[in-house]
Amino acid sequence: MWLYSDGYAAFFASVNGWLLGLLFFPFIVKRLRLKRALSLPEWLEKTYGDIRVRKLVALTMVFLYILYLVTQFRAFGIIVSYMLDIPSGFTSTSLIYLFVLYTTFGGYISVVRSDILNLFLIILGVTAAAAYSMPSGFSLGAAADVLLLKDQLDMVRSLSYSEIFSVFAIMLSWGLGVAGNPQYAVRILACRTEKDAYKTIAASPFIVGWVYICVTFFILVCRSYYPVIGDFEETLSFAKLGQFLPPFASAALLVGVIAAAVSTANSQLLLAACSLCYDLFPIKMEKGTKDQLVYYEDRFLVVNRVAITVIASAALLLSHAGLPGYLMLGRISWTLVAICFFFPLFLPSWIIKEKLFFVLSTALSVQCFLVFAAGISPENAMLAVLMLEALLFKVFSSSSLKTYSESICREGQGSHAE
Repeated sequence: MWLYSDGYAAFFASVNGWLLGLLFFPFIVKRLRLKRALSLPEWLEKTYGDIRVRKLVALTMVFLYILYLVTQFRAFGIIVSYMLDIPSGFTSTSLIYLFVLYTTFGGYISVVRSDILNLFLIILGVTAAAAYSMPSGFSLGAAADVLLLKDQLDMVRSLSYSEIFSVFAIMLSWGLGVAGNPQYAVRILACRTEKDAYKTIAASPFIVGWVYICVTFFILVCRSYYPVIGDFEETLSFAKLGQFLPPFASAALLVGVIAAAVSTANSQLLLAACSLCYDLFPIKMEKGTKDQLVYYEDRFLVVNRVAITVIASAALLLSHAGLPGYLMLGRISWTLVAICFFFPLFLPSWIIKEKLFFVLSTALSVQCFLVFAAGISPENAMLAVLMLEALLFKVFSSSSLKTYSESICREGQGSHAE
């Protein structure tokens, strides 16, 4: 709906942001898989040797994924309510706990397998919407005319400098957030081999690119041929655009939206619960027999299932609490991800050293103050905070290098005296 209201300005910010983040993935495959870690907070602890970093990042992940789950639950409830003509509160409550059930008892394997079906439904839905959106039928010439509509390009050219900066800031925040997103890092960690991880990265731009192309074309057709649909809630507005499609294409599109929300929510539920039970409050395991190990794993699974249910319930309640819209909640989440993970993932370890906890805690505190207290947009605040992080790492790395050089000199002088 951002694309529907702002045209290509939204495309440049969101799609280019995702592709920008994709460019970073090949550089972290070897580094991520070098440590035998089950979560990104655990990887940070093993890489930088500070358990405080693991706890801080795990707590941040629980917070940001609850925020992001709110958007998924809203979309899920509203679309199903629209399709079945039943109250959205009942819809979101009953059906959300249905997929919470298979997430808790099936774990990562069930999420991965269900995502195969979800991905098929998403591709089918957006492809049907793009193919059947033209009033006079699809043709390459008509499609080119829609994609090159003069008003789309004029809107981009007419942006003020402040608007251009805002689009650039959103693109950068989404790009850096994608590059450091734990959802993608865990997928890289979970691949059977390093080669499989690179194959996954190589295939993703074609799959996601096709989804973006189809959605963009469908929305631009709606902008060109259909009247403004009114001041509805974002997801309901998108659902109402489906009324201009044939019934089967409209149903496929809405089912695709549900699949997108479910596939995102179940992996985020697992990550948030893992952060809570594995990183933040782990169950201590003593070395012992195989039976003791099995007992520990059973206890962990039970606690993890309870955590998933509690987190889902909290997000469900917040989805009815009048929080900001999807875009704002997503922007807050993406910027927190970028601040937490971008530098630790991509900077050399010797630059970060043992100062990571101080830098991250300072950066997160400043970001929260700028966004929630000062009212600055998350992207503009993130740019300032990232510069602060870079400055702190620069200062600490310079002082560490100076201390190291001085120790080498002292050792050399001692050897010369002997």
